[in-house]
Amino acid sequence: MSIVTELTELMERKSYSQTQVARAIGKSVAVINQYLQGKYNGDVKCIDALVEGFIHRQRDKDKSQRITASFVSTFTSRRGLEVIRMAHLDGDINVIYGDAGMGKTMMLREYAAKNRDAVLIEADPGYTARVVLEELCNKLGLSKRGNMHDLSEACVNALLESGRIIMVDEAENLPYRALETLRRIHDKAGVGIVLAGMPRLIINLKGKRGEYKQLYSRVGFALPLGDTLPQEDINDIAISMLPDAAQPEVSDALYKACKGNARRLFKLVRGVSHGSAISGDPINVGAVRKFSEMLIH
Repeated sequence: MSIVTELTELMERKSYSQTQVARAIGKSVAVINQYLQGKYNGDVKCIDALVEGFIHRQRDKDKSQRITASFVSTFTSRRGLEVIRMAHLDGDINVIYGDAGMGKTMMLREYAAKNRDAVLIEADPGYTARVVLEELCNKLGLSKRGNMHDLSEACVNALLESGRIIMVDEAENLPYRALETLRRIHDKAGVGIVLAGMPRLIINLKGKRGEYKQLYSRVGFALPLGDTLPQEDINDIAISMLPDAAQPEVSDALYKACKGNARRLFKLVRGVSHGSAISGDPINVGAVRKFSEMLIH
């Protein structure tokens, strides 16, 4: 079978357009069009090699099981959801903090998915107090026009006696003024707020010299997740993505390699799964060790 025929069949099977193929191999749509018709007058061998590489990559993808990170009910995630629920029901400000890869984002997204009255804001280093207000207005379907006071009052009026909850992920990125803005909305509207982030979030809330008592005193519960998840949590997460992780020796190897970090576990499981699918080798302790050596520590 010629390479052109293989490419044609692949395009039909995957419903790929000439544009998609052109982008994948770094050539123009005109080149692909001429190549498929057998009318290309350039370096055909070069295009053959590029197309062949593209076809092989697609074969490897077809062999590989798609590993996706999703919420898994574990001891730690249940504790996190409980803290969020308490903030929601009691109208408190609660905090969840811990190192990256502890599942904070998954908890917040799961709660937002299950509770339509929850508002989730995913902050980044560019978030100022005004950006937070604009994002909250956007989530509440309010106009983003006006000064800070106007936006704040609009949010308060929309949230007053609503029984809703505001959740902010990566809240360690918020400057003091943004945190104080959320505190005032909480005080005036009586809504629950959950701030989730890295350990420095606690310092941001207290102030380096403890000067933010008006802010931190509003916090009801602060749940520390630490820097490692229990082995039982890691096992549950691993098995949800990779059935072979039910083997005790494989689960032990995964836990040691990921060092109790769910994000590292996901990367490790994805690598092991892809490697096994492509090579045909079984998933075992050796495969876990091989890919763990390539993870950044």
